[in-house]
Amino acid sequence: MVRIIGRYLLKEVILNWLATTLVLWLIVVTNRLAHYLAQAASGDLPGSVIFTLLGLKSVNYLNALLPFSLYLAVLLALGRLYKDSEMVALGACGIGPPQLYRPLLVLGVAVAVGLGWLSLAVVPHTNALGYRIEARAKQSADVASIVAGRFQEARGGHLILYAEALSADHQRMTNVFAQNRQEGRLGLVTAAHAHQHVDPRTGDRYLVLEDGYRYQGFPGDPDYRVMKFRTQALLLQPAQPVSGPPHLDAIPTATLWGAGARNRIAELQWRISLPMAALVLIVIAVPISRTTPREGRYGRMFVAVLVLIIYYNLMGTAQVWVEHGDVPPFPGMWWVPALGLTVAGLLLWRQQPRRRRGRVSS
Repeated sequence: MVRIIGRYLLKEVILNWLATTLVLWLIVVTNRLAHYLAQAASGDLPGSVIFTLLGLKSVNYLNALLPFSLYLAVLLALGRLYKDSEMVALGACGIGPPQLYRPLLVLGVAVAVGLGWLSLAVVPHTNALGYRIEARAKQSADVASIVAGRFQEARGGHLILYAEALSADHQRMTNVFAQNRQEGRLGLVTAAHAHQHVDPRTGDRYLVLEDGYRYQGFPGDPDYRVMKFRTQALLLQPAQPVSGPPHLDAIPTATLWGAGARNRIAELQWRISLPMAALVLIVIAVPISRTTPREGRYGRMFVAVLVLIIYYNLMGTAQVWVEHGDVPPFPGMWWVPALGLTVAGLLLWRQQPRRRRGRVSS
């Protein structure tokens, strides 16, 4: 009978878990997509890499969401059982928290193993790949993001470009207009053709204009000049090193092991704490989900979400404390799951019948 109840409970939890994860994942991915689209609209990011970056970023989001969506799924599943009085019937058959924990912790261990693989191996790799792609894309965004027939900014607004027509690879332009502000002077350039060029020695990116005119100064100013040119180069993007200081969340986990720097210790403990959170939150969810049929399925949801927010913020606070040296590497971040288990134990103890509680205390 216990096995039947366990399978029944796991089915409820897994269905709720998948639905909750999908909803939360869509919310955060949509928000990130809007951010990338805004960058593409301003010319800071080529549109061709948006979905590549979004896919890489979504792996990180999934890693962070899974422990908390599992917690909410357990609450929803058990909340329905309490609402429909099924838990009362199970209690009459001798099914209590120990029997509920068995299937839930089996699921929790499986999720924690998967999260450990994501957090320690997959996410650092996808983060590093995403940073490299974004850095390269931003260097080439000035020309790659130009749309024929539209004025667009480049070089942080110091250069405005317009091209009547573009080649398929966006490398050559026809009937080009450019407004360039340099050393406080405004210059206007028109050219019949233009193409992109990268200096092989310095890596600087230029827009080479062909067969055009350059107007420099202001109309009516004695220094106003008109110059005809055969070719002229406008600086689009100075060379920037693609590989700068490594981002902590992109450093391989093997490099973090044994590191003495506080920020690397904090990053390693954060990666380990996510799989641990899946188990700890399941333990907390069981006593919090206990409601009466009159309270309804969502009777404790406000308290449960509040606990989730507090736990997540405590994890972030503990990471910052370790990083700044306010807390030594041990206990480091480990006091957060210890506190969660303590709170769960106190809730379970308070929910015991008074007679059993009295026998335990005596």
